[in-house]
Amino acid sequence: MNRLSRSVLTLLLVLSENNLIGQGEEDSIRNNANTITVTGTRRKGFLKDSTIMTEVIGRKDIDAMGAKDISETLGNVPGIEVRPAQAGERGSTVRLQGLSAQNVLILVDGQRTTGRFSGAIDLTRFKADDIERIEIVKGASSALYGSDSIAGVINIITKEAKQPLYAEFRTLSGTGNQQYFGPYLDFRNYATVGAKSDKLSTLFTVGWHKGEGYDLTPDATSGPRVGRTASLAPGYNLYPNDTSFLSSYLLATRIPSYHPPLESTTAGAFNDLNLSNKSTIQINPNLLLTTTLYYRYLQQAAVDAVLPRTVFDRTNKTYDVMGAVNADWNLTQKTNLNLNINHSRFQDLYLNDQRKSDELDTQQRTDNGITEVRSRVDYKINTNHVTSFGVENLQDHLSSARVSQDCKRNFPYICPEDLNPDFGKGQSINGNVYRFRNAVFIQDEWRVSDSPRIQIVPGIRYDHDSIYGGEWLPKLAVRYDLTEKIRVRLANGLGFRAPSFQDLYFNFLNPGVGYRVTGNPNLKPELSRSYNAGWEWDISKHFWLTQNFFHNNVDNLIGFRTNPDRDNSGLLVYQTSNYKKATTSGFESSLQIRVNEMISSGIGYTFTDTKDETTGLPLEGRGPNRWNLNIRIDEKQSGVSLSVFAVVFGKQAYYCVKNPIWCNPDLSENFQTLETAINAESQRIIQNTLANIPGPISDYCAQTNQSHCTTGQTFGYRMVNPHTNLNVRLAQKFFTNFQWFVGIDNALDAWDTTYNPQKPKFIYFGLDGKFSFQENEKKI
Repeated sequence: MNRLSRSVLTLLLVLSENNLIGQGEEDSIRNNANTITVTGTRRKGFLKDSTIMTEVIGRKDIDAMGAKDISETLGNVPGIEVRPAQAGERGSTVRLQGLSAQNVLILVDGQRTTGRFSGAIDLTRFKADDIERIEIVKGASSALYGSDSIAGVINIITKEAKQPLYAEFRTLSGTGNQQYFGPYLDFRNYATVGAKSDKLSTLFTVGWHKGEGYDLTPDATSGPRVGRTASLAPGYNLYPNDTSFLSSYLLATRIPSYHPPLESTTAGAFNDLNLSNKSTIQINPNLLLTTTLYYRYLQQAAVDAVLPRTVFDRTNKTYDVMGAVNADWNLTQKTNLNLNINHSRFQDLYLNDQRKSDELDTQQRTDNGITEVRSRVDYKINTNHVTSFGVENLQDHLSSARVSQDCKRNFPYICPEDLNPDFGKGQSINGNVYRFRNAVFIQDEWRVSDSPRIQIVPGIRYDHDSIYGGEWLPKLAVRYDLTEKIRVRLANGLGFRAPSFQDLYFNFLNPGVGYRVTGNPNLKPELSRSYNAGWEWDISKHFWLTQNFFHNNVDNLIGFRTNPDRDNSGLLVYQTSNYKKATTSGFESSLQIRVNEMISSGIGYTFTDTKDETTGLPLEGRGPNRWNLNIRIDEKQSGVSLSVFAVVFGKQAYYCVKNPIWCNPDLSENFQTLETAINAESQRIIQNTLANIPGPISDYCAQTNQSHCTTGQTFGYRMVNPHTNLNVRLAQKFFTNFQWFVGIDNALDAWDTTYNPQKPKFIYFGLDGKFSFQENEKKI
């Protein structure tokens, strides 16, 4: 019987005797100095020794936040903003230092993720079940990671087996106000089993999550989609819940612009299955092999409704697979070789079914696959000096109905439907696109002196994309310790984002509204010059202060521009173009306080100033002020813990149409007809007043947002939507290995259907169990 088999048998015997011991807890965020991190330089090193500023959210922090996925963790970090998905996106998305989700690279164990919608990765895809920690590097990181890392990198590090035998489980259920959630419960469950011997470790995690979604719209029937009276049914109530007879009469007879509520869902029902495994094999003392595998299946169902009374049942099934093999080989005492091959596959099957009609039905399939091969050699010149050299290749393939069909992009540029309009009618025909990227990089980590401590990390990368060409990407990071308690870190780098397949080949028609959206194969990559300057001060054993100043200057931002000429069928054409320049600047500050062994807290503030240099407007949806607050109470003797996390958002800028001096009024839905009339009258006045301005001048003024010389739309902005997200969690350990917990997410019930359609107040409860066993050397 080998050691691993003996360990399994021993654990079973001990379990039967109830002699389990609890897993040791991690330190808090501030005391993670000895945490191993990898994101800043792609080499393992202690957080306390890092030259590049790296922020870590540990497992204990994830549990204290009550996080069910990473979207519920990142927003508690200064400089990072998590928001509900906008049009074309899904779930929740992230902004970093004022830059959008398309500029943030998200990794899982160093592996690129696929499946972006409108440039954004859905954060809710990554459940907290198997996450050990989350590492965050802010600022351009393209010198190490290539495209998409203009704003920074978020690296999700998954759990691995650390004890001879280990198991844990969590079961959670919750709901909220029946008006939003209906009489239903969300269920979230996961279990983890791991084992470790001298040469082999493996850990499996399986999770199952189910919910009926929520709805924030004023429907006439309460709750989410399931169990509602269909809005097209004869017995549907035309007025919101609890509307009095008098109010119903006035709506029906005195307010002609009133529109009855339509059945719809803000967030649809979901059924989610996750499975992951991480294993390590010590082939010999110098060679470590690590394998990782992640699988996720998600089924969603929702209802979309548009006036006048058109209802769609929307469903989609998503399959998400990621796998990697990593070899870490010490060739000599000074030379280490790292080899990694990984593959990601994201497939989404989407169906939009119009009720009582087939006219507007759509069915689409998106299939995105990435294969990456990486190699890196680290050469240790001496104890304080390591040089790394790497070579990488990435293959990226996308098949989607929203990119141009193959026949449109290849000679003779004619598709069968051009010759026969009825050919393929009602079918979704995919376009297929492919690219590859080759890259080489070199990085030097050098501790120049020990007293005072000075470290520098220069690096440069050459990245060549098969579509847009090559780019040199330098970066320099410096650390200088003024004293043992005060550390200064500086970083400067060039970031870039290669145009996505959608940017290049987008092809989407909406003839019902009268427009077409197309890509542009001549786009340039987005480029950013990023500057970060920060310092850390260990004031005393009870206080720690950190502050970071940042500035990002982004050129060639990709957006949609209206073409002056309509297409052959008369549709207005919006085409992706390089025309925006933007800057984001500000600072992030955080004060960590440990009152005593039981009580700790943190206060953070982020100031962000953004500007679209073309129009002079702030970037939409960004607010200058945001505060982060938390307090934790952990009473060891009773096992009771309480955590409170709050994120306070100041007002944010949202665009509005000018008429032409100020913005048109923003009226409630019941006055939509009046608002439309005001807008039409404003445009009539503009057309009559500025009709004699030459077309080229008018177009230029529209692009630069100068309302005094154009008949086109120009924009101002409103400062709206201040709110506070407050989460509370109470837990208590019992019987050594178990813990019950209850919590409230969004305790203040802050949401807005227009600007902030996030989940309303949600109350949950659950049970944890953690079991580990240190191997007994006694033979069995």
